[in-house]
Amino acid sequence: MVPDSQNNFSSKFQLLQQNIIASLSSAPGDSATQCQHLQPHLNENKNEACKIILHTLVQLNYPEDNACEHWEAIVKHAKKLQTNLGRKVGLTTAACDYFSSILPRLNNPKLIEFARWEKTLKSAHHDFLTGLLSRGAFQHFYEQEISRARRHKHNTTLIFFDLDKFKNINDEHGHLAGDEVLKQVGKMLLNSKRKEDVACRFGGDEFVLLLPETNKYMGLLAGKKLHDKINNLIVHHKGEDIQVTCSGGLATFPLDSEKSQELMECADRALYQAKSSGKHSFVLFSEEKRTFTRIAFERTINIRSLGIQKHDKDSKSKNISEGGVLISCDKKYDIGIRLSLNISFEGGTALTLTGSVVRVEEIDTDHYDIGLSFLKLDTDSTSLSTSTEVIADYILQQLAS
Repeated sequence: MVPDSQNNFSSKFQLLQQNIIASLSSAPGDSATQCQHLQPHLNENKNEACKIILHTLVQLNYPEDNACEHWEAIVKHAKKLQTNLGRKVGLTTAACDYFSSILPRLNNPKLIEFARWEKTLKSAHHDFLTGLLSRGAFQHFYEQEISRARRHKHNTTLIFFDLDKFKNINDEHGHLAGDEVLKQVGKMLLNSKRKEDVACRFGGDEFVLLLPETNKYMGLLAGKKLHDKINNLIVHHKGEDIQVTCSGGLATFPLDSEKSQELMECADRALYQAKSSGKHSFVLFSEEKRTFTRIAFERTINIRSLGIQKHDKDSKSKNISEGGVLISCDKKYDIGIRLSLNISFEGGTALTLTGSVVRVEEIDTDHYDIGLSFLKLDTDSTSLSTSTEVIADYILQQLAS
């Protein structure tokens, strides 16, 4: 897929198609003026433009080389008709006569206004409710983008979003409220994506975002940002406030798969993992099946057992994720014990969290790797939420750098 696009059309092909329709509509009975308006598009990409012109005029599909030959023949035929008739002739008339009399391909052509044809074309490509691409149109662009990424050795990222408990919204607030939620989520995708990105309503309450020339971790930055926006969305409908949340799954070509169908399955598996982990989550596809992305993180960490004021000997962290941290220390802790941890980041940010020991591995005599899972305590739930956001932002910054 060629990634340049504009607004809802999401592809250079459709933008060119719109410009050609506008050029043909500019002077419908004057082929000379129509050709003049079409010339800039022919100069930019003649083969593709000729193919679109023929399909627009008479709904015939030709390979690009043949399309150019027929286009030139139609232009000559229009000039000949004008000379014979002694009046101006439009390209639609010339094309219909050419394919009916000179090169019979049309037995009983049907005429349709360009405006109506364009509206019908758009409705076939776009979801009527959200304005996003339909699943069929997206599949076409998706296959082309994967082929292009394979040919030019580019990364491409695919993200699935699924609204959490959408059925409950329909059941509790009505289907019109559910439609309004879908509309606003669709609008959010359109307003948040880059021009080259392709957004689709994949079906029901599931949405897809395709990010051309985007590696896994830059995709994570974009996807997490959009995921957070949707999770903060409140839809107002008939005096009621409807809280919207979603889960997300991400996979990247060629890192996770070099095949288009398998890549979709990877993103779908990541989405399923996000839904299984309690919803509201955003998960990268990984064969390791981890819920959280883990990165190397070597810091000195102050730890102490809960209820004891004195700190234990400082320990060294080895890696960290939104869900927990792995530390190396000289003291063995029992599984399930809770520890208070003080963790410092660049820029002077320091966090104090509570972790539960979930893994103990003896590396050598009196030296242990201790895995801790961050806990959400009833007395400090807001603190944990804020702290894990700081950790998540830090991880994203490190992965994207």
